[in-house]
Amino acid sequence: MSTVLMFVRHGEKPLGDASPRGVTIDGQPDRESLTPRGWQRAGALVRFFVAGDGGPGSSGLPVPTRFFASQVGPQSSSRRPLETLQPLAERLRQPVDATHLKQDVDGLSRTLAAVEGSAVVSWEHHLIPSIVLALVESPGPVPSAWPDDRFDVVWVLERPSATMPFTFRQVPQLLLAGDVAELIVDPGAG
Repeated sequence: MSTVLMFVRHGEKPLGDASPRGVTIDGQPDRESLTPRGWQRAGALVRFFVAGDGGPGSSGLPVPTRFFASQVGPQSSSRRPLETLQPLAERLRQPVDATHLKQDVDGLSRTLAAVEGSAVVSWEHHLIPSIVLALVESPGPVPSAWPDDRFDVVWVLERPSATMPFTFRQVPQLLLAGDVAELIVDPGAG
């Protein structure tokens, strides 16, 4: 069976005293939650991944059947990864697996290596490259860093069978004003 793993950075977050504040889904101030724009992105990801009829969404990527977000816990207090997936998981009536703390890259990588079908992973952007690099045999086109200012791209790992290696590609989201079509490039490339 083929496997498609889709990685999104959690939606927009508060970036400093002058930026919009984080809020819970109920609108209560919370510095560990998404900003209003982050909630907009979380909602827009529903149609990106799944059409109104339940088929593939505007991205053309497969409809995810599994969802992974980092667990809220010690040294992992952000609710943003889980909040980013909540609208999509609720639309598909699926739970979000939040059993791994954000620093548990090895544990998450082992879990993802065993996934069959399609899954979407929402994680802290500084750790996504390490997770992806743990899954690919050849790092080749995988950027070594995810830029701080990019919330608008999906990293996709695909393999046709469990005996084949993953291939890597990127898909721009182009969901909100200001999203760009440019792919993330390795800062060391040049």
